[in-house]
Amino acid sequence: MRWPGFRDSGREHGQPAEPATEVHRSLALTALFQEIDRDHKLHVLDLGSAVGSNVEFLSRYDCKLYIEDLYAALAARAPAGGDGEEAGPQFFADFLALPEPVRLDVILAWDTFNYLSRRELSHLVAQLRRYCQPGTLILALISFLKQIPAQPIRFRIVDEQSLAYELRTSALRPAPRYAPAELTEILSGFRVDRSYLLRHGIQEYLFVRESAAAPPPPPRRW
Repeated sequence: MRWPGFRDSGREHGQPAEPATEVHRSLALTALFQEIDRDHKLHVLDLGSAVGSNVEFLSRYDCKLYIEDLYAALAARAPAGGDGEEAGPQFFADFLALPEPVRLDVILAWDTFNYLSRRELSHLVAQLRRYCQPGTLILALISFLKQIPAQPIRFRIVDEQSLAYELRTSALRPAPRYAPAELTEILSGFRVDRSYLLRHGIQEYLFVRESAAAPPPPPRRW
């Protein structure tokens, strides 16, 4: 199965496909906008790259937007030409140092979870919990393909029901292929509110922060 957004032009001449843009309906995005409380000021964290049209779109709501490009921060710490070592808890504490006492209503994780190891994702979630409150929503797009683009896709909100996928490279890398049970364990304290399996290789998740502080399961040793 090919990753969506790659043109086939030039394949017969042995040339690599070029990245392109495709628009897909997003059921999780639709559910997100249905769930948010528009009666109070929203605090939204975007873990992707800054996209001007997204900032403009979200400005229609009464929200404070924080943009923290996680992949760029990870790439900056890696040596040139290599992936470097896994980022530890201190990296994520330094990376995500929002002003206190911010309590987030929405976290736009996009596809960034696909670019983290299991330990890194666990460290990120532990840091995110500091800024969450009961009802905080996380939008995450998880690939179930064997390979993903070498860099995260740039997602542009077209409307409350659609996302444009803008691929930034035609290079590929192996995908972690997180199973639903793994995500449930790593994102302890959150529950899956909605999950949609899409035909183009993405499973959309909408997680919600639970109010009951049930004892977390013992940490899994990866």
